[in-house]
Amino acid sequence: MNVGVPVVPLKWKKYLALVDFGFQSAGELAEDIRRYRISEAPRLVSDLQSELRDDSRHARSSFYVVKLVPADLPGQLPNFNVERVSQLKQLVTFLTADRDENYLEAWYCRTRIDAEVFSVAGRIVFSTADGGKTQLVEQLWRGSPRKLETYSGDFAFPYVRASRYSWGWPYSIEHVHLPPRSVLSKLQLQSEFGYSMRCIEQQKEKIAAFCEFLDSFSFKAYSLEYKIVASQLKIIDWDTPNDRRVLRSEDVYLGDGMH
Repeated sequence: MNVGVPVVPLKWKKYLALVDFGFQSAGELAEDIRRYRISEAPRLVSDLQSELRDDSRHARSSFYVVKLVPADLPGQLPNFNVERVSQLKQLVTFLTADRDENYLEAWYCRTRIDAEVFSVAGRIVFSTADGGKTQLVEQLWRGSPRKLETYSGDFAFPYVRASRYSWGWPYSIEHVHLPPRSVLSKLQLQSEFGYSMRCIEQQKEKIAAFCEFLDSFSFKAYSLEYKIVASQLKIIDWDTPNDRRVLRSEDVYLGDGMH
């Protein structure tokens, strides 16, 4: 970083808004998302290699997402998924490739995905329809919610799409996908989806307060991303039609939080 006041990426400010609304502490956020200056990419690779080897020693599996982060993009950042040490050479290529965008930082976050823990991730879209609010949920098992953007008939993850009118209403399951050789049955998938939604309902007060804040901008739709690992729910991201407008109105904490 240049000498003086460090530039705080817009994407980090989005995460800090989640801290402001009590979804997690600043310390938890810094622990979940490991930030490196772009010049420190080799250290990121080394640290990630250590994490993968530690996973192997403890007979667990994890899914890591590495992102390249510019100063002023709130979303849709280039990312690379890592599950094995053998992918680190490709990761180095990803981190060092010439690109038009000027990236300030590289980040990675971890999701545990082995069979020993309950692990799901998803996205809730809140939208205005017929004069009321509706909620549409897409959820996958043992992967990143960003994978939802690539959903197709040969999707590699168990997947459920469901909707409901509002808080407290039951969900209507609209689509279930089980990949070949899935260890989950359709009945188990539906049961685990129901459990996931109860975890979210338990956090209704915090989520509804954040939604009320976003509603003040009169968006027709916006979304929250979440993951539930070992029964712990985390709201991990949010997206609106105009994130910059939201952040200009939100006096978020601008700590650097670099590792």
